[in-house]
Amino acid sequence: MLVETKVGRLFVEVSGEGPPIVLWHSLLCDGGMWRAQVAALRDRFRLINVDAPGHGRSGPIRRGFSMGDCVDAAIAVMDAVGAERPGFAGLSWGGMVAMRLALRHPERVAALALLDTSARAEIAEKKLRYRVLLAIATTLGPVESLMPQVEKLMFSDGYRAAHRETVMDFRRGVMRMDRDALGYSVRAVVIDRDDVTADLPEIDIPTLVMCGTEDRATPPLQSEVIAKLIPNARLVRIPGAGHLSALEQPDRVNGELAPFFDKHLR
Repeated sequence: MLVETKVGRLFVEVSGEGPPIVLWHSLLCDGGMWRAQVAALRDRFRLINVDAPGHGRSGPIRRGFSMGDCVDAAIAVMDAVGAERPGFAGLSWGGMVAMRLALRHPERVAALALLDTSARAEIAEKKLRYRVLLAIATTLGPVESLMPQVEKLMFSDGYRAAHRETVMDFRRGVMRMDRDALGYSVRAVVIDRDDVTADLPEIDIPTLVMCGTEDRATPPLQSEVIAKLIPNARLVRIPGAGHLSALEQPDRVNGELAPFFDKHLR
């Protein structure tokens, strides 16, 4: 189904029965990133899998947007599917949306699973690097020669070597992206992202924090900070996994998500 939001039409796939969980993926991915989680959890939960603005099967973006707009979009999706107070599992971009949702609308979320994400604004050095890459991509469109750098950020070395077809699927997906959508998304998620670190102690919602130990895009320190500042949050490190931990090590991730949401959503 397509849901009208401030950031355009978002494609949402709903599957399964039971307590609802919203799934929001990483930048440069789409809802397919969660396919192993959907397969494993849909017998126990109602999964609301969102293609984020400008990604996957969602509509085109023709203006800039903010992380606050993403929170409003998540609320619109939840309202459209009748999920009053779901769990929320977000990886990277999705985790950033989840934290801001919990801060702005704590009554609308029952439990948080935050994977490979950050509460901080991006550091100046990385912003500069992303601005250069963004200038190339928005002028020429996604460029094949840049993809090895992007893949190294998103995947661990071991996974890239052992799962070339999955990595190539990721590459093909990025290469198909609309240049405007890519530009607006990177600006919102990376370059213009605000810092909510100081606000994390206000989150009074059961929280599971997970991170791949080989995550280059969002190093484990970022997850450690989140787990330390959100009261009673639990941190799980996933040895050997890169940024897309839910894709690289689905059994380990599912083994944490299922009992966590079982406990806090039923």
